[in-house]
Amino acid sequence: MAFDVRHWLSPTAFLKGLMVLALLSPLGSCGDGDEAEKAIKIGLVTNNPNGLRNIQGFRDGMAHLGFQEDGQVAYLFDGHPVTGQDLKTTLEHFVAAEVDLIFTAGTPTGVLAHEMTKDSGIPVIFGVMADPVQAGVLGDISHPGGNMTGVKLGKNQARRLELFKEVVPGIQKLVLLSNLGDPASAASVEQIRSSNLAKTLDLVIMDCRDDEAVTRALADLPDDTDALFLVPNSTVNKRIKDIARVSLERKIPISGPSTAQIEQGALMTYGFVHEEVGAQAARLALLVLNGANPGDLPVENAESYLGLNLEIAKRIGLEIDPLYIRSADILIRPVP
Repeated sequence: MAFDVRHWLSPTAFLKGLMVLALLSPLGSCGDGDEAEKAIKIGLVTNNPNGLRNIQGFRDGMAHLGFQEDGQVAYLFDGHPVTGQDLKTTLEHFVAAEVDLIFTAGTPTGVLAHEMTKDSGIPVIFGVMADPVQAGVLGDISHPGGNMTGVKLGKNQARRLELFKEVVPGIQKLVLLSNLGDPASAASVEQIRSSNLAKTLDLVIMDCRDDEAVTRALADLPDDTDALFLVPNSTVNKRIKDIARVSLERKIPISGPSTAQIEQGALMTYGFVHEEVGAQAARLALLVLNGANPGDLPVENAESYLGLNLEIAKRIGLEIDPLYIRSADILIRPVP
């Protein structure tokens, strides 16, 4: 199921974009005679497969704002996610190439970009990070300072839990798959744990700090698990297909933090649209490329949307109240 970034540009973001276009125009040619100014160089990087959607949304958003890939802007991008040493090497390449801007998708990518560019003066736009303050990248959301700004997740995990319980009212034992070694992920767990609803549930928190830990957690799920709740963290969420396979075998529903996951096996999502976040970040990039200091631009929240996969509901034998089907922003219907 593909999303058109123009369709998913929220009314708020759309109006902001119009304001930006009214005030600014993208950098164009300013050479003598027919000599065009050299292309703006932008490095693109993500550490997880779904981040590729953010990157595509960013590129589409930049194009809609007037930056065409016909010599006006040049993207440095290998076309696939990178992790570990490859991620570090990619960012080193961007710094050595003296790119005009870096766009990152994913909290680990944003954290490493912060470490590697803070003394370079290269602006970094992130889209999205779970919580840049908890991750140690920024000290203040309203006044970031330094060379970074971007789009972060809203504090919506407790609300997602409420919606999940409404959609699947029979949940008693809920397993949270999280990475407590990630400060932002740990903060999300605390949002959930401190909610009134969580106090009425049998909450099991499984700490998954690497791929092996995710594999062990899936093998060790309690027999009476009623549902799985994926906390925002790339270590867990990049394994969505494996998690979905287990959930179908066990006939237990999944709630995920991004709308892409209803295409990948989750029953319900309440979170951001990857492409929209990329387009939202593109608007911030336009401001920076026209001279704004990223440290003066407040970090923005990603909007949240309710997604439901009725095919998954059918396969695990779950009937969903029509009220939630009607109110879903994104709906995948059963295969005939």
